[in-house]
Amino acid sequence: MTKTRRRGAELNAAIYQATRTILEQDGLAQLTFAKVAEVAGTSKPVIYRHWDSPFTLALLAIQDKIKTDNHGRLDQLTLTGHNLATDLFQVLKRFTLSMDAYGQALMNTWFTGLDHEQTAQLQQMLTAVKEIDSHAIDHVLQRAQQRHELTRTNLPDNLKLLPFDWIRYQRFVNQPIDDRQLTDFVQTVLLPSYTAALTE
Repeated sequence: MTKTRRRGAELNAAIYQATRTILEQDGLAQLTFAKVAEVAGTSKPVIYRHWDSPFTLALLAIQDKIKTDNHGRLDQLTLTGHNLATDLFQVLKRFTLSMDAYGQALMNTWFTGLDHEQTAQLQQMLTAVKEIDSHAIDHVLQRAQQRHELTRTNLPDNLKLLPFDWIRYQRFVNQPIDDRQLTDFVQTVLLPSYTAALTE
């Protein structure tokens, strides 16, 4: 591919897109800086200057796609629901779209053949992601308290993260999640659990 002189955000976007293309077509094991440079139409030194390893680049490329596709982070979502149930549905619907950004083949890649350092990097990313998920639920609960649906907002972390862990599992085993399933999960699992934990 002919090299094009680009800088800043434009160059990063091209490199991230090239990285995702290689991941989707060839898998993580085949991701190299040389291949990314070729697909992105840039030089290897450019990539070496900005990223420590192909795995680090892969993580950032996927995070970039999630933010781009969803116009920001989950905890920055503008909620428009009229009660706790509709706010929860909106957050979970947005989260499923974020998970779709990975793609099934790419999802499976993260859990196979990682060395110790890569596993640590992945765990660090997941920890940061779960903090964002938790903040998103905090926002939902604060709105519910303002509407007098709840009397408290101090929900245990395991209950905050429950819906996201459920969705991740469904995606990992390649099970589709439609709006009806999300609604049922909100109505039969989350609302009873959250209400019991946060009302006097």
